[in-house]
Amino acid sequence: MTELTGKVGFASPIAEKTLSRRRTVRVELIATVALAVSLIIAATAVSIGMAGAQALHAVGNGNRVPVSVAAFLGAVMAGKIH
Repeated sequence: MTELTGKVGFASPIAEKTLSRRRTVRVELIATVALAVSLIIAATAVSIGMAGAQALHAVGNGNRVPVSVAAFLGAVMAGKIH
């Protein structure tokens, strides 16, 4: 306790670290849940879009051109092809 913390008050630095860790855990938990919900919403939107575009129907009929073009454009947008 001989070290100065640079803060006003009589609280122990250990108590501040414990409260800080609890806040950090809460924030990380909320961020994780928000990310999971966002991924579920994105997957739902993509599956609805694929159903509307009937992309899988084109593959079943032997016409693979729309799927290959979509895969190429997706790779370009993701930055995999320069």
